[in-house]
Amino acid sequence: MRRIGWLLAALLLAGTASSPAFGVSQSDLDEVEREKAQMAAELEDASDEVRAAGGVLAETQARLPDAQHEVDAAQGRVAAAESEAAQAQRDADAARAALAAAEAAYEAAAAVVEEAREARADLFNATARGAELLTVDAILASDSPAEAIDGLTYLEFLMDGKDQAVDEVTLARREAANAENTATTAEAEAAAAEAAAAQALADAQVRVAEAEAAQLAVQQLQADQQAALAVAEASRDEAQADYDDLEAESERLADALRREDDDDDHRGGDSGGGSSSGGGGWVVPVDGWKSSDYGWRMHPIFGYARLHGGTDFAAGSGTTIHAAASGKVVYAGWSSGYGKLTCIAHGGGVTSCYAHQSSIWVDYGEHVDRDEEIGAVGTTGDSTGPHLHFEVRVHGERVNPVKYLPSCLCR
Repeated sequence: MRRIGWLLAALLLAGTASSPAFGVSQSDLDEVEREKAQMAAELEDASDEVRAAGGVLAETQARLPDAQHEVDAAQGRVAAAESEAAQAQRDADAARAALAAAEAAYEAAAAVVEEAREARADLFNATARGAELLTVDAILASDSPAEAIDGLTYLEFLMDGKDQAVDEVTLARREAANAENTATTAEAEAAAAEAAAAQALADAQVRVAEAEAAQLAVQQLQADQQAALAVAEASRDEAQADYDDLEAESERLADALRREDDDDDHRGGDSGGGSSSGGGGWVVPVDGWKSSDYGWRMHPIFGYARLHGGTDFAAGSGTTIHAAASGKVVYAGWSSGYGKLTCIAHGGGVTSCYAHQSSIWVDYGEHVDRDEEIGAVGTTGDSTGPHLHFEVRVHGERVNPVKYLPSCLCR
């Protein structure tokens, strides 16, 4: 059993350390605590090992849905980031292709400029040497009008060719400049697109890491859950034995109360007390809140049915316990799983019992009045925390206590 205890201690520490931190709100934490409190209440009569395993199970069961949801959400973010990264890479590839095309266009335009310059070099050189002036002088010196007309026509052709050559070179240079500007812009756009693609890829890698961490958190919770189940399973026989012991103690108490009934009947006495139905005259025995109901319920770990024979009221340790109705104290002392226990007979075979007290303030055979202070709340016996386990028995058999109390369950 010591080995199981060490395993549970490690489990509890691991469970605390590995609890997922993704999207955990205060309401989530509150829900976890409520689940753990409910599990603790349902395992009140279990062994320490089973109660500890139940705490781990309650926490993992409460955390797993949100943890799994975080995995799904993280995987969705991964898909979105990967899609964005792929689109960014396509944009970068397109921008780089546009840059290549712009550079090719610029090189072609530059080649056209060079070709135009070389093709018109002779004309430009002739112009620089004054060939046009010589041609004019020759025309003016001609004695033949026809030759002069032909010479002027040639001169006009020569001048038009010069203007055309200049225009061609100027246009080619303008187109080359435009192509260069386009290439420069394309280069900047390609660089920006590649930077965006790199950032998108980095973001996608971050999302992948987050999804992997979320998945690891789920796996850790599942591992903790399985380990706790293994611990509980190892204690199954002991848990059943503990429950059987508690039921045997309950039956011994029932026999004792029935003997008290018989003795009272033989004496022809009446223990006194209020009505046994409808809450007539009874009071809620402690200032607290109902934490667990009376009735049959399934064991939260092992799955077998068991009876919770009373109603639990959560209250701070030392809180005053009051007699629910007037009557005679027929039990005041230790009772195994019940811890410090007081039972009061109210007549007609009806008895109320108050378990897990930290101290008992009345003695066997003493008469107590309705609402009289009879003890203090504690956590003795099989108890997971300070509370009052309140039972009502009729001829020793446990019945639902709430039927005897005010409907508001308030003091």
